[in-house]
Amino acid sequence: MNHTYETLRLKFERLLKKKKSANERFQLNEIRYNEAKAVFQKEKADVEKLEAQSLTTFLRTVIGTQDKKLYEEKQEQIKAKLNLDETSALYLESRDELSRIVKEIDQLKAELDTLKEKLKVTDPDFQEDLSRKEEQQLQLESDIQEISEALNAGQSVLSGLKSTLEKLDSADSLATWDMFTDSFLIDMFKYDKIDQAEEELFYLEGLIERYKKELKDVDLQNVLDYENLSQMRRVFDVFFDNIFSDWSTKDTIQRNKANLDTLYIEVERIQKHLQDSKVTLVKQLEELQLYY
Repeated sequence: MNHTYETLRLKFERLLKKKKSANERFQLNEIRYNEAKAVFQKEKADVEKLEAQSLTTFLRTVIGTQDKKLYEEKQEQIKAKLNLDETSALYLESRDELSRIVKEIDQLKAELDTLKEKLKVTDPDFQEDLSRKEEQQLQLESDIQEISEALNAGQSVLSGLKSTLEKLDSADSLATWDMFTDSFLIDMFKYDKIDQAEEELFYLEGLIERYKKELKDVDLQNVLDYENLSQMRRVFDVFFDNIFSDWSTKDTIQRNKANLDTLYIEVERIQKHLQDSKVTLVKQLEELQLYY
């Protein structure tokens, strides 16, 4: 009976692959059908518009242009109708195929579930295998949750960095003007933007600390290279050793902008690594949930 279960499971797996390709084909045919329908409706409206004209129709008929125009529009409408019929047939055929596969999957899934319940009671080997799979599911769910929390923390860091960089960009622009003018008003605006940037940075520091904590909770051996994490920490440390220093010169503003840009790129890289790992783990979990 265990052999039967494995046979059904493999068949189920093949059906899922067929469903994926069938769904892609259905979606493509649906798009083409909707596009063809829109073209046909437009051509139909153009013909009806020409046929509904009164005085203009009469005058154009007299000078011999209306009949030609109407003929051309009707020819375009015929082409659009033929394309609509073709795309409609493909759309309906792919929809029926997808429905058939989905129905077959549902039936096979019910058969697998029934057989699984019997094997739980009658087959000790299957029971042991099922227990291992359940433990794997729990571990995968835990890993996915940890990565999700790290991703959320990382997204907050990226938002904080973006906001801070926007303030520094404004201060940098004002600092450029300050190099060519001796304006108290420009100085006042510049330092106001710098003050806003510093407030953002204090908040950002807390976000980064939370991010580092969440990354520690992730299984780094499977998700993140220790060397890369250490490199990121060095960027943090160097950055925060000097970020709150003298802001009076344009050079200082630009140097700290460069530090933030470096940090942004590094966080983006880590986020992509985490997201890729999450996708892999989710796929593994879905397979376990489907089969066991």
